[in-house]
Amino acid sequence: MALDVFHQVLTRLHELAGGNPRQMVSIVDVLRQQKLFGSAEMILGKLQTEGWVADASKKDHVYVTTWGIEEVRRVSAPAPAAAVPAAAAPVGAKPAEPKNAVALRGSAAKARELATVLEELATGAGGTGAQRKAKAKKALALVSAAVEEAFE
Repeated sequence: MALDVFHQVLTRLHELAGGNPRQMVSIVDVLRQQKLFGSAEMILGKLQTEGWVADASKKDHVYVTTWGIEEVRRVSAPAPAAAVPAAAAPVGAKPAEPKNAVALRGSAAKARELATVLEELATGAGGTGAQRKAKAKKALALVSAAVEEAFE
């Protein structure tokens, strides 16, 4: 399966970080190596929006988040063998999506929001320690509630 530009950059960042979410990697160097420097803002914006990377304290450096690591594993995993022979599958058939897929996608969006809140709080923003803890717990509760609703 051919990877899109975003996944290529994410995979390279992951390789340079050695799979460690605590290892800073220079996004500028990776984009230059991939000859994509002119699209740096768009690519970085997409990676951050998806929650795959987070800004590091050093300029032009990022951390690959645990979601980014999971995404790299997902796209680099070999495709599972189909249980139905290719001849028996109808032409153009798509795999069945669970009934709660929309709700689960909403839960994933809330989880990305939680990650953003935690990243902001990690910088010391958000008031006192108790206020920061309350904000993080509130965001976590929203994610938990969204997952519970998805399975009701």
